[in-house]
Amino acid sequence: MKSVFVLPVVAAMLACPVIGHAVDDAFQDPDSLILKDGRTVRGLIVKNSAGEVILQERYAEMAYPKSEIARIQDVPDEGTEFTNMLDKGELPSWRVIVNDLRTHDNIKSFVEIPAVKVDVGVFRNVPYKSFRINDHLEFNIYGDPENPAGVELGIFGKRAGDKKLQMMLRAYLAGFLTSRAEIAALYSVGLEEGAKKAGNFVAEVTPTTAEDAFGAWWISLYDAKKMESVRLTDAKYAAMTLTADEVLERDGRVKSREWTKADLGLASRMDSDSDEVIQRGFYRDENGVFRILGNSKNP
Repeated sequence: MKSVFVLPVVAAMLACPVIGHAVDDAFQDPDSLILKDGRTVRGLIVKNSAGEVILQERYAEMAYPKSEIARIQDVPDEGTEFTNMLDKGELPSWRVIVNDLRTHDNIKSFVEIPAVKVDVGVFRNVPYKSFRINDHLEFNIYGDPENPAGVELGIFGKRAGDKKLQMMLRAYLAGFLTSRAEIAALYSVGLEEGAKKAGNFVAEVTPTTAEDAFGAWWISLYDAKKMESVRLTDAKYAAMTLTADEVLERDGRVKSREWTKADLGLASRMDSDSDEVIQRGFYRDENGVFRILGNSKNP
């Protein structure tokens, strides 16, 4: 597998905290597959196995069986730049995060769930994509997934008060930051409750008891001005979210059901010309083999 976009904060969800380098990844399509039906698809090859090729396209990762591929054009990694340094206050696109998580065996599942309606606080009416990681962790990306207004990680259930895990998640988010002022703001908040600013950048910790916490502990990074710019009307926002009771059990677990595209909403669209969900997620099967969900040529 190519080594790309990786933030070396390895399994910060479950392992040791290590601050990595903040990078951005404006969409790159150095590789291409020529299919037997005559089409050419472009993107970045993130896995090339005996049976299939997983290609990261602009808004999704697609698995193409080798039986459907006539030719693979794979640009060598050496000498090819796939990332740029972020400007101060910017957050990485969804591809940075997905690629980072994919590379770590401790992350067993990363699955998109419906966005729960948030009607109070700074995240009120801001469209977002939501993902569960290993059942008890949640990752949310707000606004345009290509240029996020904010990102956050939450801990549900019995581990919500786990200080070691909270510190790991804080270290993970620190790997996205580009200045000492931003890192100082993040660490000066502490782990209990509060917010600190560095320019337009805000680092915030929300306790389980907060009105908009849904019983979880949260740590968030966001650009206050950008959040305002993507905030929606009540009616438009309601069309792409569900209530907490529709999505979550009382203990914070996601209700067991097959979520449809309508459930997941179109929060990934923003100003793009694509209505595809950006990433339905991935999991590792009983043999530890990486599998992607939803946007695959294979069910």
